[in-house]
Amino acid sequence: MTGRRVRRPTLFSLWRKVRRENSAASRLLGSTSLRFALHGWQRMWIARLYRCYEPNTCIISNGFASMGIGVPGAMAAKLANPDKRVMTITGDAGFMMNSQEIETALRWNIAMVIMIWNDSEYGLIKWHQQRHFGRTGHISFNNPDFVRYAESFGARGYRVTSADGLRPTLERAFDDNTVVIVDVAVDYSENMKLTEKLGKLVCPI
Repeated sequence: MTGRRVRRPTLFSLWRKVRRENSAASRLLGSTSLRFALHGWQRMWIARLYRCYEPNTCIISNGFASMGIGVPGAMAAKLANPDKRVMTITGDAGFMMNSQEIETALRWNIAMVIMIWNDSEYGLIKWHQQRHFGRTGHISFNNPDFVRYAESFGARGYRVTSADGLRPTLERAFDDNTVVIVDVAVDYSENMKLTEKLGKLVCPI
C-alpha cells in the first residue's frame, strides 16, 4: 500500500464505462440477484442506467446521505438472501468508512463482490461545489492500493483498467465465492454533462 496519491489513466469515459458495467452486471447477476448502491455519484448513474426486472433487486440508499453503508448493507443483503449473488457499488471514500467490515464478512463466510469506483475525490461534493461556486476545494485524498488492501484481509482483489476487462473480472469475482474487491478507476468529468442533460428534461404531464 502507498500513501502517495496515484492517478491511474482512465481509458474510457465514465458514461461508456457505466453503461458497459451495468450491462455486464445485469447479465451476470440475473434478474433475482441483489445489488446495493451506496449514496454518492455512483447512485446517480446506477439509478438511471441499471435495469431491474424484479422488485428489491437494486437497493439504493438515496436521500439518507448514508455514506459508508455499501459494505455492511451488502453483508446484510447476503445474510438475508444467502442463495443470491450480491454486489455493492461504492465510491472510494464511502468504502473506506467501513472497509474494516471485510474481516467480519470473511469470518462469517459472507460471499459478496465490492466494486469500488475509484477517483480519489469526494465526487458528489465536487459536483455541488462546481455547480454553486464554480470551483472546488478540499475534496481530494489519497487511497491505498485496494487490491493489496483486500489481500491483507485474506480477501481477493482485482483491478479493471479497460471496458473489455470488466465482464471477465466480474465473472471471476463471483466464481471466487468469497469477499472480492474490484477496483475500477473512473473519471467523473461526465457528471456535469449528466446534470445538463437532466436539466433539459421536461415532464409531459
